[in-house]
Amino acid sequence: MYFMAALQVLSVVIALCAGTAAALGASAAPAAPDGATDLQSCLQETGDYLTRGRTVTYVIGITNTCDRRLRCEIYANISGARGTSLGHTVMTLGPAGSGAAAQQTYTMRVKAEGGIAQVSRDCKAL
Repeated sequence: MYFMAALQVLSVVIALCAGTAAALGASAAPAAPDGATDLQSCLQETGDYLTRGRTVTYVIGITNTCDRRLRCEIYANISGARGTSLGHTVMTLGPAGSGAAAQQTYTMRVKAEGGIAQVSRDCKAL
């Protein structure tokens, strides 16, 4: 008897959840193209370790491929066997036709070569 009552309550809860999910899906407006997403498609990023003597660095390269100037904040978290290194910089990238001004690099010192490199960027058009 108890099992049947619990099963009926469970079926009512599932029906309510399904109805709520359908109503939320129907009322949601279609997403408009986001300017930040468009800016992200304008950027090409590279990253690699570089060792000179005993100094190990991680080099992040950003290239602008669009015809607008961009200001990008770069955040990096490099985790390796010897610990974590955090980095932050601001880059101003020229338009794609400006040659070297469209390319910037950020070199940060890390504790060891290898590991996990997490890099994020927040860019805005100038």
